[in-house]
Amino acid sequence: MNPRPDNDDIVQTISDKTDRMETRAKRATDELADKAERGVDRAREMANDTLNKAEAKVRSLREDVKPAIDAISARVQDMAARGKQAATETGERTRAKVNQVADRTTAYVQDQPLKSMAIAAAAGAVLALLLGRRRD
Repeated sequence: MNPRPDNDDIVQTISDKTDRMETRAKRATDELADKAERGVDRAREMANDTLNKAEAKVRSLREDVKPAIDAISARVQDMAARGKQAATETGERTRAKVNQVADRTTAYVQDQPLKSMAIAAAAGAVLALLLGRRRD
């Protein structure tokens, strides 16, 4: 017959199995932690690679676009300079025309003082009538 195991044997067997299970659980936990760490490292590497590629692409695009931006900038500066020059020339022409008209007016008033006074009085009367009607 089989001898019946005593309590100490049963306790020892359970203790041994528990220890083995604990060892296996620790090993499995360590393996999972290692895999997780490798996964995190790989994800970090992939993220860094992606960022490096994106940075290189941005640099490339910047280099591709820079000549176009420089050309546009040069054109804008040229157009601004031409616009400024045109405004200066227009101002000079206008000033010359105003001076010419002022000179003619002065000469006319000097040549025809009575007629000039009559024209000025008539213009003043018309202006007074117009302004007087506006107030009503």
